[in-house]
Amino acid sequence: MSRTPRALVLAGDSLGGSRETALAFRMARFDVEIESLGSLMRKRVSLDQLSAQFQALAIPGGFSFGDHLGAGKVLSLKIKHGLRWDLAQFVSRGGVVLGIGNGFQALIRLGVFAKDVSITRNDHGRLLSEWTRLIPVGSRCIWTRGLGNLDLPVRHSEGRVVIAAVSRLEVWARMERLGMACLRYESDLNGSEEKIAGICDASGRIFGLMPHPENFVRWTQHPEWTLQPARSSAPGQGLMIFENAFQESLRSL
Repeated sequence: MSRTPRALVLAGDSLGGSRETALAFRMARFDVEIESLGSLMRKRVSLDQLSAQFQALAIPGGFSFGDHLGAGKVLSLKIKHGLRWDLAQFVSRGGVVLGIGNGFQALIRLGVFAKDVSITRNDHGRLLSEWTRLIPVGSRCIWTRGLGNLDLPVRHSEGRVVIAAVSRLEVWARMERLGMACLRYESDLNGSEEKIAGICDASGRIFGLMPHPENFVRWTQHPEWTLQPARSSAPGQGLMIFENAFQESLRSL
C-alpha cells in the first residue's frame, strides 16, 4: 500500500513562518503537521517517534525569543536538550531536514554543519528585507538538485556565515570537498564567507538557508510578476526545493 511522505513543521516561540512553510510542503504533496516546540516537549516526543511518523522536519523562519540571546540560540537548546533530537540520526534513518532563516541559525548553533561554522550580524549592521539572486552549487544537497539560478526574498539582520579564523582553511577545504556550501548569493549581500546563503551537511539531507523559499511558491509572489503576466498561474522558484524533498522522501518510504 502506497504512503504519502509526512512533514513536521515546528511552531511556537515566535517562529512566524510556520504556516507559510507548511503550505509550501503541502503544495509539494506532503501530508503536513504543525506542532509547537512546547507541545512536543510536554508529550516527550522521542527521536524514534519522530522517525516513525515523519519523513521531513522543518524549522521555519521567524525571530524566536526575539533573538535576545543570539539568533537561534535558545531554539537550538530546546531542540538539543528539551527534545533531545539528534538530527544526524534522523537523516540516517531516511529523514530530511530544512532550516529556514531562524531555523538555519539554529542548525548552525546545533553544530550540524561544523563546530567552527557560526553566524553573526550582517557586516553592514542593517536588517535586510529584499529579494536577491542565488546560485545553487554542486549536487550534494538533495534540496537544491536540478535548480538553476533563482530569486528569493531575504529578511534577516544576523545572516553572515563565518568560519573561525584559526581553522578556516581546514574547514573551508572540507566544505568544498563535500559540496556543503550549496547555495551562494550572486552578490556580496551581507559579508558572508564565500557569499554563502545556504549549507547542507555531509549527507546532503540537512539543508539550512537564510533566504525564504516558502515565500516564493507562486509566481505572483515575485515583486515583478506583472512584467510577465502570462506566468501568473505558474509556481514560484522556491517550490522546487520542497518538491525535491518530496521525491527524496518517497524513496525512503
